[in-house]
Amino acid sequence: MKGKTYVLSDIHGNFEIFKRMLEKIQFNSHDKLYILGDICDRGPCSLDIYFYIQKFDNITLLKGNHEYMMQEALKEAIDHNDFDFPSCEFKLWAQNGGEKTIENIRNYLCKKNLYHCDYTIVRNVFLRNLYNYLKNLPLYIELTVNHKDYVLVHAGIDPENSLEDQEEDTLLWIRDYFFLSECDLKKTYIFGHTPLCFINRDKSFDVWYDDEFHNKIGIDGGLALGERGQLNCICLDDDKVFVIKMSEVNHA
Repeated sequence: MKGKTYVLSDIHGNFEIFKRMLEKIQFNSHDKLYILGDICDRGPCSLDIYFYIQKFDNITLLKGNHEYMMQEALKEAIDHNDFDFPSCEFKLWAQNGGEKTIENIRNYLCKKNLYHCDYTIVRNVFLRNLYNYLKNLPLYIELTVNHKDYVLVHAGIDPENSLEDQEEDTLLWIRDYFFLSECDLKKTYIFGHTPLCFINRDKSFDVWYDDEFHNKIGIDGGLALGERGQLNCICLDDDKVFVIKMSEVNHA
């Protein structure tokens, strides 16, 4: 049985809406799902998403800028043997929505219920495993579906450089210089990172299609912005788009 290929992005700790999306698309073992980064921060349940997706061989997470910020903060924590070490990296992560994920980690490790020496041992093992996982996430993925070539990436690419010559910062952080440029017209780029209310002329969070160069699709439904956002998921086999609004979940 041939499965389908799905892409979504920027879940930002909203585990419930993610689970509902998997139900809506009837995701099964024959399908493939690519998540274009930023499963963590801002929302309440980042670790739940992290643990959940690792159960599936057919779910692939790409690195987003929030995974990168967490990765760098964890590196400092590991190097100084102190999860709360006030490094610049830790502060940057916390100030950009990482506080929710930090709280997740502390609760998971039962900091309040363990002796300090036991907590330190458990914490160090967990943080190293999480750091290694984040460090090894792919920055972009190329795939072909129905004879159409796609590049999946969190933020975008530098249109002046080949895919192989991209800088990590660019792939994780670039915005309008990418999606307003031509890029390689032989490929279709699917990206997250920039909430679509900042790209769509009507300020909506609906999937954005490049109507000038016809080779880019933006899918970040703005869950980082709270109540107004939505989770968008696109099926590459038939171009069908699935949407679940944050308001639907919170008011259910």
